[in-house]
Amino acid sequence: MQDNDTVYNVGNLTEDTLRKLEASGLRMTVQRRHIIDILTNSQCTSPKELWYEAKQYVPDLGIATVYRLINRLEQIGVLSKARNLGMRPQTPILGSITDGKGKHIGRKINLDLTEVIRLGLISKGALGPNNVIQLTLVGEKVNVTVIK
Repeated sequence: MQDNDTVYNVGNLTEDTLRKLEASGLRMTVQRRHIIDILTNSQCTSPKELWYEAKQYVPDLGIATVYRLINRLEQIGVLSKARNLGMRPQTPILGSITDGKGKHIGRKINLDLTEVIRLGLISKGALGPNNVIQLTLVGEKVNVTVIK
């Protein structure tokens, strides 16, 4: 298979995601493009399942390549640590608020986690009052992206 003869369909993968991948130092090889194409267009539920499907197109594909790409997609916020394969970021939501003794506080307060973090960043001087943010969950980390 030759690179210049092949047209790749990346489905729902946005140009922004491709830029993030390249900015993170990832070269877009034929193998990675096939894996991404399968991620965006199939119902794979595990890295191994993804590997089996990708091997139909790239017979010499190693499973380590699949895991490395999945890890990189997790790092940039495209996949969740729970291996929920598919190109949908996991959006964190606010759980319970408890005091040091475990007593629930703020039950009647309807708080949006994105707004709580945005206001905290504004109060610390990291954002301006007109900035809009988006949260994505990557493993145990909450990534904040300033949209405008």
